[in-house]
Amino acid sequence: MPESGVQIEPRWQLEPETKTLRLLQTAMADAEVALARRLAVNLTDLAAMGHLTFAVQPMGPRELSDRLGITPAAATDLVDRLERAGHLERRRDTVDRRRVHLIPTRSALDQVAEELRPLIAALNAVITGYSGAERAAVSRYLNDVRDVYHRFANES
Repeated sequence: MPESGVQIEPRWQLEPETKTLRLLQTAMADAEVALARRLAVNLTDLAAMGHLTFAVQPMGPRELSDRLGITPAAATDLVDRLERAGHLERRRDTVDRRRVHLIPTRSALDQVAEELRPLIAALNAVITGYSGAERAAVSRYLNDVRDVYHRFANES
């Protein structure tokens, strides 16, 4: 029941695991707010750093604006802000000098790692209490859920 005491009727039937997944998403969003506060950045800047850190290929400002769903002008402001804060640097592509790659700085990555270390240790401790079969089931479920989210995101 929400804190207001008002019961909200769901518009769909949720399996217990799906409901728990939704509650997990809320907890993860709360953790992102806490991390952003600890790093003294806003949520969009934190999301940008996440995209840049885990990108398969280096991203430029245009790819970042597409990924975040913001205008190219807003992405330029964001990149300028993160660069001034020492969180990322612009590097020219070695092949196409017109192209710029946005690269998180080592100090930014170290700062994030330091803030996340206790959380990651606690998450690792949780899974070590599971048997091999349970871990395989959890991994399968999480991978399947990730795939469902990717399909949803890529639908036209």
